[in-house]
Amino acid sequence: MDGLSHKTLKNYREMLTSFHSQVDKHITKITTDDIRTYIGYLADERRLKDSSIQTHINTLRSFFSWLDMEDIIKKNPMRKIRSLKIDRMKARRPLSPEELEQLRDGCCSYKEKALVEFLVSSGCRLNEVTGIRTDQIDWQSRSVVVLGKGHKERTVYFSVRAKLMLREYLSCRKGGEALFASTRKPYAAMSPRAVEKALQRIGERAGETRRIYPHLMRHTFATNALHGGMDITTIQHLLGHSDPKTTLIYAELRPDAIRYAYEKVIA
Repeated sequence: MDGLSHKTLKNYREMLTSFHSQVDKHITKITTDDIRTYIGYLADERRLKDSSIQTHINTLRSFFSWLDMEDIIKKNPMRKIRSLKIDRMKARRPLSPEELEQLRDGCCSYKEKALVEFLVSSGCRLNEVTGIRTDQIDWQSRSVVVLGKGHKERTVYFSVRAKLMLREYLSCRKGGEALFASTRKPYAAMSPRAVEKALQRIGERAGETRRIYPHLMRHTFATNALHGGMDITTIQHLLGHSDPKTTLIYAELRPDAIRYAYEKVIA
């Protein structure tokens, strides 16, 4: 567990606690059938998506592999448990222009509108957004310096639409130093989980069938930037990627965009 973040360790603990609450056996007595029953419980009773169930499976696989390596158990019950087949491309698909407009229609306040517009026009990571203070914003250039992975600073920008929504939101809120603050005293910065819940509520109101989450907004930003003609190196810098290959995963080219580029340059 060395090198893992506090959040990752917390998630591991929660998943293992959930498993223990359903499979109330001594660790040496747990069988493959017990684990299959638990996976069924996650799908049928908790109604988790395949991607979430796979996260539980991965956690259990790591846990039982460690028990096996330490000779705490004689037989690893996870050896016969296969991973789920997940359509990664579908899960990673960015919001289409129509879906983004629907999401905007699902907003009920300037705070929600500002959150959606800032995320989709800046490409910020969740932890970066929650760490921004209002006094860090350069309104004239519509930019802000954020602290990214590896404690590396970079400048990100936001759209005119995001600026207008932010101005409206900030003018009517009660207080707080954070760009996105909670509604209750002492008006502390919204937690990452609070931002996730806010986006999920907006998506549900908008009638989105899939879960709306911060990383999806970042993915949508990258794809929109690529379709708009932005150089991949510039997108890489704005996203804070050290490897351009990672940027190519985020920036997805639609077939219609490929044809448009061909017609423009070749035909």
